[in-house]
Amino acid sequence: MANFFNLNSTSINLPYIYENLIVLLTQIIKGKNNFSDYDFAQWCDNFTIIFEDDEVSKNTEHVLLIAGDIECQWDLFLVNTYSIEELQKMDLT
Repeated sequence: MANFFNLNSTSINLPYIYENLIVLLTQIIKGKNNFSDYDFAQWCDNFTIIFEDDEVSKNTEHVLLIAGDIECQWDLFLVNTYSIEELQKMDLT
């Protein structure tokens, strides 16, 4: 794993391990999350960035696919919901 990453800012302060994605998803499903959808998508993107070029276990490989899908779905939601002008003015933090 590389030592330096250009990670997104997120209010979720959990290590990037597959167990934590399960924790975060469970919080969302139960409606007990204290973070925004945006922060969750950023955390998922960071997870994929960190492990992008590494050989990982099967568990982590599956979670990387899920995290990548979550981040991608967030991007698609934004692009399909708002105009370019609206997105440029939006503060997602």
